[in-house]
Amino acid sequence: MAQIDGGQALVATLKRFGVDTIFTLHGGHLDCVYQAAVAEGLRIIDHRHEQAAGIAATGYARTTGKVGVAMVTAGGGITNVVTAIANAYSDCVASVFLGGAPPLRDFDALPVNSGYDQLSVMGGITKWCHRVTHVERLPDLLGRAFHIAREGRPGPVYLDLPSDVLFALVEVSDLAYPNGEAKISRPSPSKAAVATALELLRNAERPVILAGGGVAYSGGAGLLTRFAELAGIPVATNNKSRGALATDNPLWVRGFGTLGAAAARGAGQPDVVLLLGARLGLYTGGRRKSVIPADAKIIQVDIAAEEIGRVRDVELGVVSDCRQLLEALIEQAGNGPWPDRREWLSGLRGDNAPKPPLPGPGDGLTPGVLASTLASAAPPDAIFVLDGGETPAWFDGFAASSKPGRWLGHGYMGIMGEGMPLAVGAQVAHPDKRVICFSGDGAVGFNFAEFDTMVRHNLPVVVVVNNDQQWGMSAHGQDLIFGPGKRVASELAATRYDLAAAGFGAHAEYVTKVEELGPALKRALATNRPACVNVMTKPVMNPITQRFMGRAAEGLRSPEGKARVPYADILEV
Repeated sequence: MAQIDGGQALVATLKRFGVDTIFTLHGGHLDCVYQAAVAEGLRIIDHRHEQAAGIAATGYARTTGKVGVAMVTAGGGITNVVTAIANAYSDCVASVFLGGAPPLRDFDALPVNSGYDQLSVMGGITKWCHRVTHVERLPDLLGRAFHIAREGRPGPVYLDLPSDVLFALVEVSDLAYPNGEAKISRPSPSKAAVATALELLRNAERPVILAGGGVAYSGGAGLLTRFAELAGIPVATNNKSRGALATDNPLWVRGFGTLGAAAARGAGQPDVVLLLGARLGLYTGGRRKSVIPADAKIIQVDIAAEEIGRVRDVELGVVSDCRQLLEALIEQAGNGPWPDRREWLSGLRGDNAPKPPLPGPGDGLTPGVLASTLASAAPPDAIFVLDGGETPAWFDGFAASSKPGRWLGHGYMGIMGEGMPLAVGAQVAHPDKRVICFSGDGAVGFNFAEFDTMVRHNLPVVVVVNNDQQWGMSAHGQDLIFGPGKRVASELAATRYDLAAAGFGAHAEYVTKVEELGPALKRALATNRPACVNVMTKPVMNPITQRFMGRAAEGLRSPEGKARVPYADILEV
């Protein structure tokens, strides 16, 4: 009878789920998987750090809608990938992580790459984790991993693969393979819930839609546009949904923070909010100073029932896939006229508010000048990856997004250093697109060796470094709270990242003057090679830092003598 090893069984299962790429860093525990993957034509993208491999898999997933797959070795390989998995868990990214492990037979005998229980590390940061104990179980357990990663609220899963299971031989006839992705209907809203939602929205004076990752993950971008245009309701998006409504659509009012800015201008506050696939938490305003007014009626739509009403009561909770909800709204939305919301929309957009001057050459080489010049130089269908504290905020005001999956910014964890690996995953997924990573000089240092990955795998990512010689948000936050001259652990050197990138084989540009910037970006984009554009900018604080500092920016003590907590809006203790 024909026999195969566990690595071959694993790869055969991956192919049934349409997997064509594995992001990894080599470990001997996994060699039989690598051999089988190459024999079956799967692409192996090997990185310089397991964290980078894991993040790249999530970048691939976020830009394709597929399940990303990363594989790392036992021991330190597992601990190195923890940040990537936790980030995927926080941001609901469908991903399967495969971890090598010492032989089951030596589980407590301190073999190579051992010393702790790998499953215990993964339990709190995955939707599901499991150890495969028999080679015959590899196909069905891997199939279950894909099912759990994709269905319901997406997220990461982890499979522990002991080496004596992977290298074991099994009769082909003893294996039962899953058929691949199951055809599972998504939860739909009840007719009563749809009718109530439409009634609330139609009768509202100042409705708004806050669209989150649930819209993008469900493939509901086109439906969101149709419903918003039918009802004339403004739409704000976040990092995960940006592009779900094109940024040149007049109904787009930028990010969720627009609501607070509009209220401060006297433009009014929403009275009904359709929270569509977004969670109640910091980025929707937090517990104390929400961008959603306390008296606003919230219609919260989420595929996970336990998410509804996380930090406050809602008027209507709808457990539904966002696409299904939008289809139902559109089907019934034409019954009767919709009010004219143009005045409310104009107020949210700030059409009549004084506009801050656009950055220009006269300002010198500031982060704002860099951001605006880069946005103008980029191709219309470019995929942007943003990394850093203040750096992404500089770019947000200038770049366009016409589709979801083309704007990869920070999520709930806000981890520094994810930019270059995310860009690798996006470029692997979209070889026909220009992928541009705009990063702060602090953030770019975490996974800088990914230039080696880009060069070896011919991935023409352009990395533009906003080199202001500091951890911008940290430095400016300390200035706000403690005053000038009291910075600690927040300043950096004027590092020549361009020279370091050239050492890996990348195209390099060094920019110190405004007039050099445009030509340097043009050359980098034209090379069709991995490129580093190191731009020495003047340190300028972005307003987002003051917003993140909250009331602590006004002083660490309140008039009543309470302590104000930074990065926690108006918290006083």
